[in-house]
Amino acid sequence: MVRFLFPSLFKKVTKEKETDVEAETLGEALDRLVEKYGDSFRDMVFDKSGELNRYLRFFIKGRSISELNDLDAQVGERDEIAILIIIGGG
Repeated sequence: MVRFLFPSLFKKVTKEKETDVEAETLGEALDRLVEKYGDSFRDMVFDKSGELNRYLRFFIKGRSISELNDLDAQVGERDEIAILIIIGGG
């Protein structure tokens, strides 16, 4: 099982701070979460072209997925995946 840690803004959709899913890659894990939470979750995580939302960062065991081939990043038993929201402005 892989554990996802959600930012507080996701609680409107997930109704929980964290959840566990069975998956071998980040992409597969996100697919499971879309199955669980529906279109609202998908709209938060992916843009209209199906790419990851550019204002979110995903960390597997503390490492950014940009270092791990994004959606193809392998996840293992008991891995924690944190989703962080990037706040921009000027």
